[in-house]
Amino acid sequence: MNANQWAIALTLALSISAPVLASTAEEAAQLGGNKLTEFGAEKAGNADGSIPAWKPDWKGPTMPENGGIYPDPFPDEKPLLTITAANLEQYADKVSEGTKVLLKRWPDYKVEVYKSHRVVDFPQWLKVATVKNATRAKSTFNGEDLEGAMGGYPFPLPTTGAEVIWNHNLRYYGPPYRSRFSGFMIDSAGNRITTHELDNYTDSPYSDNPEQEQQYYQRRLSTYVGPPRNVGDKALTFMVMHAKQDGNSKTWVYTQGQRRVRQAPEFGYDSPLSIAGGAYFNDELGMWEGQLDRFDFKLVGKKEIYVPYNNYKFLMHTSADNAFGKQFANPDVMRWELHRVWQVEATLKPGMRHAQSKKVFYVDEDSWSIVLYEGYDQAGKIMRSAQGLVTYDWNTKSVPNTPIIIYDLVKGQYCSSMHLTGGIGYLRVARWANGKLTPDSMAGTGIR
Repeated sequence: MNANQWAIALTLALSISAPVLASTAEEAAQLGGNKLTEFGAEKAGNADGSIPAWKPDWKGPTMPENGGIYPDPFPDEKPLLTITAANLEQYADKVSEGTKVLLKRWPDYKVEVYKSHRVVDFPQWLKVATVKNATRAKSTFNGEDLEGAMGGYPFPLPTTGAEVIWNHNLRYYGPPYRSRFSGFMIDSAGNRITTHELDNYTDSPYSDNPEQEQQYYQRRLSTYVGPPRNVGDKALTFMVMHAKQDGNSKTWVYTQGQRRVRQAPEFGYDSPLSIAGGAYFNDELGMWEGQLDRFDFKLVGKKEIYVPYNNYKFLMHTSADNAFGKQFANPDVMRWELHRVWQVEATLKPGMRHAQSKKVFYVDEDSWSIVLYEGYDQAGKIMRSAQGLVTYDWNTKSVPNTPIIIYDLVKGQYCSSMHLTGGIGYLRVARWANGKLTPDSMAGTGIR
């Protein structure tokens, strides 16, 4: 290799691994000021008031101290407008491509738009950590990894699409919680099939210490309580902070029929998600989950669109029979609001393998949760349209994991990942001991 070739190779290597610099102190000083919240959202509403100003320290109706089933804070509100295929053109600039597909496919599908509420706030310690992250957190390896992020949102002033997705990955779930919920697939004939009933424990080591880097940003132990064929099966998942250092996130499964634990390296990317009956991909769980190494993430910018928001009624107060129709989730109990979102386009990298060539994400500016998502096949045709149903826990100032409704536009079926009606909701619990979250412990407590 001659000198020029060495120089080119070195330049390429540095461009891949060199960190993207954090914000300057002057830029970070905007956070918590007159214009921006500490976590980077615009405090002001929009010009016509259809998006309100951000409301700090908002409190909804009284709920049990430990959470559970949240009351609907807006039970008496009525839709301001209804969007259908017939009047879509009038609102097209505020409707995502995936939502347009749903509206055009079914004449009786509709989007019921309600008054917008910007109620998401976070604890003071998390705001402090987020402001510190603005100048100490850096994205590395072309956005695939990060360093210096501790406790808060890593990139309140994002400059790349990958940084926005990292904010979603590291969003604040609050203290540890248990949730018990059902998942469903509604097939092309309109039959509703229960794919999973889980008792789930979730915690976030990333939030444990805002002054120390952590190895994992989320841990989950899921125990099947239904359907009958799966009762006693378990899955333990550790989501890693630094894939380049610690390897990809890890999942172990315990199958009660075999009475053994095995690590499941296939859990990730576009492998079919087993708990959903293989109806969608592992990296579509929660709208996005996992490593960022197979896609280039482009930050398109911010826009105002109608998104599913404050869906307490649908998730926690509507039976499955009423929530899920034969072709789509019941729009009469689904709530949409106008919000500002970050739009990110993820394009498959050359030489990488994935069933999708492109993913498009719409990320709420207040919670950093993905509220809409679209997936495109290798021919560039849309194959997925998904909705993230964000709710806010005003007791702990946190946003729990995001249940999703995901439409398979090729097979003509759709799925729900988490329906909380009849369960325990999001029940805050004491942190489980580390020894309880190990593959050996999972096997030792399995059904015999």
